[in-house]
Amino acid sequence: MEIFDLVFTLVMVLFPATFTLFVRVRQPLDEARRALAAILARRLWLATGVVLVTFVALAFRWPAVAYFMWLLFFPLWFLLAMPLLRTRHPEWGSVNRGAVRSASLVARDRLPPELRVGWIAITALWLLLFCVALAGLFVAVRASAPWWLLAFNATAGLELLILHWAMRRSLIEPEPTSPADSDAIRAERENFWRFKLYGWFAIAALVMLIFSLPPLLLIWFGDAALTWAIVVGAGGGTLAGIGGGVFGTLATLRRARINRLVLEGATRD
Repeated sequence: MEIFDLVFTLVMVLFPATFTLFVRVRQPLDEARRALAAILARRLWLATGVVLVTFVALAFRWPAVAYFMWLLFFPLWFLLAMPLLRTRHPEWGSVNRGAVRSASLVARDRLPPELRVGWIAITALWLLLFCVALAGLFVAVRASAPWWLLAFNATAGLELLILHWAMRRSLIEPEPTSPADSDAIRAERENFWRFKLYGWFAIAALVMLIFSLPPLLLIWFGDAALTWAIVVGAGGGTLAGIGGGVFGTLATLRRARINRLVLEGATRD
């Protein structure tokens, strides 16, 4: 494993826990919130420690597998770091908890036509790449081509399913609202909605290509395609990891900005 791969993966898995250390608590927390925050912090750092130990163990035996552990950034961030941030800082959570909401007959997770076509297109492309890789094994382009390479293509399809589910979940989460919704709040909500839609799509498309192309190249061309497989896997993985981290951070900051506008409006009222 190259030193860059090692550093990159370490940065990605350490980012969620480290980031929580730099978010200032602007308001004093009550006893219950402090206790909950302490429990969540211990869980986050314990999980991060387990990931790091596993990464080091895999790095010596299966370095290629260890490199892809950067994908664990997502559960560490969404399942552990975000609950901690919401507990410590009100703006990072819902500011409308307990509020009475009116029903909406419009599905908030409905995709624009161009994105609906986009998701169908990248799913169809994954199926095509999977079939091409499978065909390479059946026609014996390489007699020694290992079947386990096909698992990476299958993983690409699983990633598409997971990221599509995550996108829809993020679209139906409660939106920050105010009894006196201002134009600024409505504009921020619309921009946030579109940011999430296109952000999830871009990450899904990139991850699908990262998992599908390298094994396909190795099955059909063998060692002659090793350099390109590394470029696509390592280079694309780096871009996806950085992009996922930036996307998650910016999405959280955008929501915090909307929450701040809502809180400021409630204070003025």
